[in-house]
Amino acid sequence: MHGSVCPHCHTSVPTGATVCTGCQAEVEYGAPSAALVLVILVAGFIAYSAGHATHVAIGWAVFVVIAGGGLYGCSQLFKNRVSFKRIYRTRR
Repeated sequence: MHGSVCPHCHTSVPTGATVCTGCQAEVEYGAPSAALVLVILVAGFIAYSAGHATHVAIGWAVFVVIAGGGLYGCSQLFKNRVSFKRIYRTRR
């Protein structure tokens, strides 16, 4: 069984698990949400500029091409990414 090791508690976590069985850290796979939002914002800005300079339909076409390519690129770039997120609670 392949998987990852939790950096918080060093428990072996199988591929596809959503929670570490040792410390309950959330496990996320693939591109981070911030990267996807950045792709959409950049595509929107470029498309707006292109549509404003030419025609609105060209702007939409530019958006579809850039957003689609950017999202595909993110999926390839981060396809092996595994992230463990744990909230540490401290005593007061």
